Amino acid sequence: MTAADGVRAPRQARSQDSTDRMLDAALTLLDRDGMAGLTIAAVSRESGVSNGALYHRFGDRRSLLLAAHDRFLSRLELDWLSASAPIWAIDEPDALLSELVANYLQVFTEHRRTFRAFLMSKDSDVDVRARGLATSERGSRFIVEQLASRFGCPWDAAMVAYQLLYGQAILLVLFDDEDLPAREVRAETRLRQLTGALAAVLRT
Repeated sequence: MTAADGVRAPRQARSQDSTDRMLDAALTLLDRDGMAGLTIAAVSRESGVSNGALYHRFGDRRSLLLAAHDRFLSRLELDWLSASAPIWAIDEPDALLSELVANYLQVFTEHRRTFRAFLMSKDSDVDVRARGLATSERGSRFIVEQLASRFGCPWDAAMVAYQLLYGQAILLVLFDDEDLPAREVRAETRLRQLTGALAAVLRT
């Protein structure tokens, strides 16, 4: 059992509302201030919930962090599945790839700072790493299987194409726009070139 598994479950609607506010506040702080900004006191101020209620619900900062991480990953999966569902119905292969690349990078860009906070903490927290890897594995397997099916290519070609896409997404997460060596590359150009690279791999 991990720390988050021992978090007290809310028993009433009002208690669930408080829990939602705490977790939303934690994610807001991570997005705004990074991992250093996630403290019990800061979450209390952001959520309007007392320190005592936070400790009663989560026990400590780490359990709060893991619960916030779980919420982030769950929302990410739901948002991505919802956004990507129409993509796989596109008949024209290049149009499909263009939409896939655009939507995938948008998800990572919109949540850039939260992704960064969790990525930076993964090496110091085994549970954050394990849960993140499990979500990444599910997402990658789904996309690779879809690409292999739609393009009739070997699984390893679809995996390399996915790795190109994932690598670009991680680059956007780890570095701000002004820090990237190729910051002069316009978003439209990046989208076109990356789509072309994936198409080339999938069609070899």
